[in-house]
Amino acid sequence: MEKANEIKISYSQKTNTKNLLKITSSTEANQIIQNSWDQDNIELFETFKVIYLNNSNVVKGISTISTGGITGTIIDIRLIFATALKTLSTAIILTHNHPSGTLRPSEADKRMTEKIIKAGELLDVKVLDHLIVTPNKEYYSFADNGLIK
Repeated sequence: MEKANEIKISYSQKTNTKNLLKITSSTEANQIIQNSWDQDNIELFETFKVIYLNNSNVVKGISTISTGGITGTIIDIRLIFATALKTLSTAIILTHNHPSGTLRPSEADKRMTEKIIKAGELLDVKVLDHLIVTPNKEYYSFADNGLIK
C-alpha cells in the first residue's frame, strides 16, 4: 500500500518581539516597504510585495509575491494567503511599485485589490491598505484615498 505525503505546518519568529515594527499609518508602511525594496531595480521591474501583520499591526515579515516586467506583474492570490495563514497573520498590506513613477492606480490595480480583499474576508485576514510606491519614495495609499474601507 502506498503512503500519502505528510504535510506539516510550522512558523518560527526569529526576531525579538521588542524589536518588531508596528504600523499605525500609511507613512510608516511606506517607510518600511521602501527600506525592503532593492533600489537598483525599483525603476526596472514591477514587483508585488505583501507586509504581514499580527492583530496589533506589528510586522511579522515582508514577502515578495511576484516580479514582472516594466509595466506589470502577475499576482497569485493563493501565495498571498498561503503565507498569511502559515505566519498566523491577521492583516496584510499590499504593495507594488510603478517603475514609471506614476502614482495613479490602474483599473487592473483596483480590480486586483478588490479580489484580494474578498479572498481575505473569507479567511478572516484583513487587507488594511494597498500602497503604490515609486522610485523617488513617493506613495499612493488606497486606504487614505477611500478605495479600501
